[in-house]
Amino acid sequence: MMSDPSIVLRELVSREPVRLGALPHDHGIYALHDHAGAIRYIGITKSIDSGFFDRIHNRHVTGSEGRSHKFSHAYNTGRMWRSKRDASPDACLAKRLRAQFIRRYCRATFVGVPLSLHAELPGLEKAVKALAPQGMDDWADTRTFVPEIEPAELVDALLDDLRFSPDQRAAIERQAALYAARLAD
Repeated sequence: MMSDPSIVLRELVSREPVRLGALPHDHGIYALHDHAGAIRYIGITKSIDSGFFDRIHNRHVTGSEGRSHKFSHAYNTGRMWRSKRDASPDACLAKRLRAQFIRRYCRATFVGVPLSLHAELPGLEKAVKALAPQGMDDWADTRTFVPEIEPAELVDALLDDLRFSPDQRAAIERQAALYAARLAD
């Protein structure tokens, strides 16, 4: 295992980010890249039962809007907004749109470790985060982590590509209005 945190950080920064659907089921440390390509979170595969694909592609993308599911929380904004546990059709459509957005525009880099060294990951994560430049772990602090501003042009392009109907577009506009009202309170 690469135990030198500076080497691990260099690998996370210099490797070509991969599409989330192409992540392996291996374990290790990873960096989440936002829609603009910036690293915004460094994390580890915490459970021995959950590798990169499950942790990132499934949990971070489609998990709850809580702060532990980084992508889901970061892009819970505008037309992709859904109140936690809202199962209404509009909210479910907004959440599906959010997952499609993240899977299309966001990426991850990773450094794998053998399962026999999985117990060392928390210490390595802490050391790598200590070396990371400011901004590279903005999504980590649950007290200050706020959703991104909706990247409207990218959402518009995705809506066109997904061929959202006028009714579907109206539904996500209603979600955006709910989000705006929430911000105004």
